[in-house]
Amino acid sequence: MIDVAVIVPVMRRPHNVQKFAESCLATAHTAHIYFIVDHDDMAEMAAVEIAAENDDRVNMIVNESESKTFATKCNLGYRETSEPWLLFVGDDVRFWPGWWAEIVHSDDGSAFVATNDMRNRSVMSGQHATHPAIRRDWLDDHGASWDGPFTVCHEGYRHWYVDNEWSAVAQQAGQFRYCSRSLVEHRHPIWNDAPDDEVYRLGQSFADEDRVLWLERSMRFADAR
Repeated sequence: MIDVAVIVPVMRRPHNVQKFAESCLATAHTAHIYFIVDHDDMAEMAAVEIAAENDDRVNMIVNESESKTFATKCNLGYRETSEPWLLFVGDDVRFWPGWWAEIVHSDDGSAFVATNDMRNRSVMSGQHATHPAIRRDWLDDHGASWDGPFTVCHEGYRHWYVDNEWSAVAQQAGQFRYCSRSLVEHRHPIWNDAPDDEVYRLGQSFADEDRVLWLERSMRFADAR
């Protein structure tokens, strides 16, 4: 089975670390988790260190930048890992058995695979990706952002609309594939199956700005190939 780096940007949710690790590692034996933790988030660091003591597939990458956004941390996780595949995901998911095996066994050569988040209608209709698995060599050569090679996300976004851009870029490149049997369940306050907290509210507070940026970039790069 092929190794996959599970890139998890985190912020002030130490209580999610252990259950995330257990869910991921119990369902994909060749997964290696990389929690991307801010340099001043001591409680999160401590929780990751404990999880790493329990399983050597759990790792921590410290974000030394003053930028603490999801986009910044995704790019850092890509740069600091080496596995041939990467999955980008938040800490508010539950992995179902076989999620990674389904991607590997159905491989058709596509570089970008949308997993099934079991919530978002656009995802489940095969049009959008909230938690994509992406080949590293495609990120190296092409990039999952309109910024080009060696990028996962445009770092102008704070949190929202990162997934709009990487979905559009993969579709324009003819590399987008939906794997409906790869279940990475998104548990979020918007669906009333996760508690609201300061981290969700922080992301929401920049939603309008992120939307404006997405509309500007999607118009500018609409004909990109």
